[in-house]
Amino acid sequence: MRTRLALPLGAAAVLAVTGFSTGSPAFLVPAVLILLLILLGGISVAWARRTVYVNVGADSQSAHRGDEIHLAITAGHRCPLPVAPLSLEVRTGPGEDSQELCVAQTRGRASTTLGFVARHVGFSHPGVRACRVEDLFGMFTAVVPMQEAEAGLSVLPNTFDLEPLTFAPCEASLGAISSPTEDASDPADIRSWRRGDALKKVHWKLSARRRTLLVRRFEEPTQPEALVLLDCTRPDPGIDEAFTRDAMVETAASVMAAQEGSNNDVRLPLWGRHPSELTLRMGLHLAYERLAQVDFSATEGFDRQLLDATRRLRQVGATVVITSRLSGRMLEPLISMRRAGPTLRLYLVSDTPNREDWQPLITRLQQAEIQVCSVTPIRE
Repeated sequence: MRTRLALPLGAAAVLAVTGFSTGSPAFLVPAVLILLLILLGGISVAWARRTVYVNVGADSQSAHRGDEIHLAITAGHRCPLPVAPLSLEVRTGPGEDSQELCVAQTRGRASTTLGFVARHVGFSHPGVRACRVEDLFGMFTAVVPMQEAEAGLSVLPNTFDLEPLTFAPCEASLGAISSPTEDASDPADIRSWRRGDALKKVHWKLSARRRTLLVRRFEEPTQPEALVLLDCTRPDPGIDEAFTRDAMVETAASVMAAQEGSNNDVRLPLWGRHPSELTLRMGLHLAYERLAQVDFSATEGFDRQLLDATRRLRQVGATVVITSRLSGRMLEPLISMRRAGPTLRLYLVSDTPNREDWQPLITRLQQAEIQVCSVTPIRE
């Protein structure tokens, strides 16, 4: 509890000294009243502080960037003595600073609705972080920290139209296609015969041994997949970091959305404090939720991550790289990935895609048959 009692206590002391010196009640009565007001203010703030309560409810736990969210806030206290309107420190969407909201109580209770626009992709716990209680004269102030809301808010990325990916035949798909035709005696598995199976697939020797018809089952051709590499390190300083992160995450989400319904799966490894890997098979909504939780906390340089990814290209027919930086150290890994076989598309997220220091690097990448695209962050 903070107090601002210097002025009222000084005034009460001056009046009391003057009253005792002159013997006049005209000075003593105001001094007593000031002391009573100080006592009343301290009691009211202490009482309200112990009995204050805040309830918060959001109209949605999931939204897309740019949507409007409403918080229903009920605040009050059980102190019968008068206090000033409660001041609430409200946390809204991810990446947003807290804002202050004053609520006037009627009989110690107030209800209000706060609307805000989800400006950034991410995950947060919207609600009241703290409640400030003051007496009517501002002499006593108490800040009551509030418990974080259990329900969180996921602000999911928006998507935009992208040029379809072009897939090159991958090593795994070529091997799977050729294996049944090159060596029909080397099946991938054996299963029981079913109506409609061709007689040439029957494994006669094994069927005679087990006294039941068994057929050879060969591997199905594997469709090449897309590998999306998102730069999960913190963007370079000097740029609008929050909107740059939004654009990078939304580009990754758009690549996954563009492949929905195709036979090609998408893998998107995420680095950082909580590494994981997203696939198109988990469903777009779950993938969007996982992308919203990317904290860009990877400490290893993105060029090292690109080098590690070159070892995972056996089933990859297309590679997509999303980053907000471009340096000479990234050229060799990118060109090596392209030479390994898959097509490669690089998305550069920047407000200034035509930077002079990037142009020689972009030219070298294009000479290596790497498609370079620019994405400008959208501010809403």
